[in-house]
Amino acid sequence: MANCFNLNSNTNIIFNGSDNEPISNAVAVLKRDIEKTLIAGQAPKNRILAAEPDPSLPPESWILTITPEEITVRCGCSLGCVYALLYISEKYLGITPFWYWNDQQFEKNTEIKIPAGQQHSPKFAVRYRGWFVNDEVLIDNWLDDENNDEHWRMVFEALLRCGGNLTIPGTDHNSIKNRKLAADMGLFITYHHAEPLGAQMFSRVYPDKTPSYIVNSSLFEELWEKAVIEQKDYKIIWALGFRGQGDRPFWDDDPLYATAEQRGKLIGSIISKQMEIIKRHVQNPVFCINLYGEFVELYRSSNLEIQPGIIKIWADNGYGRMVSRRQGNHNPRLHALPTAGDGSHGIYYHCSFHDLQASNHLTMSPNSMEFLKAELKKSLDAGAGECWIINCGSVKPHVHSLDLLREMWQAGDVNVNEWRRFYAKLYYDEKEEEIAELLGEYASCTAKYGINEDERAGEQIWHHPVRELLSAWISGKTDRCLESLLWLTGDIPFAEQVKTLLKLSEQTIPGWEAFLKKCDTLLCTLNKESQKLFMDSLLLQARLQYHGAAGTKAFCESFLSYASGDIVRAFIHANRSHSNYKRSFEILLNSEHDKWKNFYRGDCLTDVNLTASCLEGLVQYLRIQGDGPDFHKWEKDFITPESERKVKLLSSKKRALSNEELSLQLEQVFGL
Repeated sequence: MANCFNLNSNTNIIFNGSDNEPISNAVAVLKRDIEKTLIAGQAPKNRILAAEPDPSLPPESWILTITPEEITVRCGCSLGCVYALLYISEKYLGITPFWYWNDQQFEKNTEIKIPAGQQHSPKFAVRYRGWFVNDEVLIDNWLDDENNDEHWRMVFEALLRCGGNLTIPGTDHNSIKNRKLAADMGLFITYHHAEPLGAQMFSRVYPDKTPSYIVNSSLFEELWEKAVIEQKDYKIIWALGFRGQGDRPFWDDDPLYATAEQRGKLIGSIISKQMEIIKRHVQNPVFCINLYGEFVELYRSSNLEIQPGIIKIWADNGYGRMVSRRQGNHNPRLHALPTAGDGSHGIYYHCSFHDLQASNHLTMSPNSMEFLKAELKKSLDAGAGECWIINCGSVKPHVHSLDLLREMWQAGDVNVNEWRRFYAKLYYDEKEEEIAELLGEYASCTAKYGINEDERAGEQIWHHPVRELLSAWISGKTDRCLESLLWLTGDIPFAEQVKTLLKLSEQTIPGWEAFLKKCDTLLCTLNKESQKLFMDSLLLQARLQYHGAAGTKAFCESFLSYASGDIVRAFIHANRSHSNYKRSFEILLNSEHDKWKNFYRGDCLTDVNLTASCLEGLVQYLRIQGDGPDFHKWEKDFITPESERKVKLLSSKKRALSNEELSLQLEQVFGL
């Protein structure tokens, strides 16, 4: 193929322009990718020339003009050039969007032939496309070197490879710390719905002052103006609004605002003030407001007026359905999509979620990709295509869902079955049909805890409710309904709440057992690298779900045995529960190999190890009650041969059995 550009290890990548951090970063990425995928040799030098952005071209667009001697990159802005260079990396070097997060292996070639001609950038279905790196405790606690920002670079690089152009670069302190890096890589920046304008929290700056706008309006406005001045040179979508000192309504701390009318009126006036401050320092600013949680109710009830020109960001409920989220036991499920002709709209959508109830933080979406695709398509059809902000958590557990979102914001639609097979082939390159089938089957195994289609549970349902019930049990509060679980069980006695969770786990376990059997069968047929990825992703998540459900079932059986007066069986079931939660924690630890060492040590939201620790405490609590104070009683009563039980020459002849040893032997005696 004479009429081709031969991409090789000697290809020189040149940016013919002024100092430009995003383009310089992309040039460095492409050079790195060439080193990863091409063998150093004696091939003649040629070049890829990136020209200065041309404002006559549309923003983010690019044109590749390819001759045997040179690839010229023309672009409408810096980000267009970034996309062009990453396109070369993906299409011709085979670097996948999630190469880092899925441990892609590279086979080196001598050269890659690129046919001469012109290639043009695609059009995106969504204008602003971004990730909110939220609840990022895994990423945050992963590396020991606080000055090493490689993991954050890899987050933003993956986002750019997915065609993203926008980020909330972390929560709270991280958002401030990482915004320069995100901007240097070419991304727009916006903010958490609890952090309008990216300003510092009032109570953090003024811990001794009342966090009331009416009382301290000038101090709030000083914080907002300071944040605007600090960021005025970045590409910003200015998130407006007013919430409390954290992820909650401001009226939780300010009893002056007792009615929806009062609350909405104050928020509206604050938004006007924030816009005024921004316009003093920024030309042609872009504004958005997050209609999240209580904001949906205020807006839907006409108590919150939003000025024209502000992008209204609607949010799903954390489980993929475009309705308002459940907060505690309050679950109005208000429709959360715009009506026709109602301005400019976008969505805030969760691939990762944390609600201390039934959400998915360590595992992928509990709802099917078909369901997610339908909700996203519905959002586009409703006119919410101006801005998509996707909660990506700590990325690695949610790569599968994030890849679907990539397809949707690029093309506006996707054939899920074809995409799933493509995903499996891209990252495994073997057994793609079998892997795709299991990826599709995962959601059908998740616990169905409510009457609505989206009410399927992530791994947290096997942890937070159990810890709540256990705490009430140990505290002697089993004589009343546990209010924090009304969302799951309704208003029923404590023992019935336990039975509800028991039934849910019993209904769920067989599906996971069958699923894991298929996974284990397939695992044996995969090569070493595919086995590693399969075990670290789909299999890990399925095992967390299974052992969580099994641990929950045994915990519930323990309480019910205890309530009936059978403390021995309660002990056996509690130990079985502890074993399952302990196994869940071991599964996380076993996946921490190579660069993933310590990745899960930041698990403090689901907190698998905490649940295991709580169950270990319950086991000891039950044994102290029933087997203490010498801790040989159950062994003598149930395990020691009958001929030896009444002979008491010594109080004991050996150390007391461990909880695990005792439980296993008692299981055999009781046939459990």
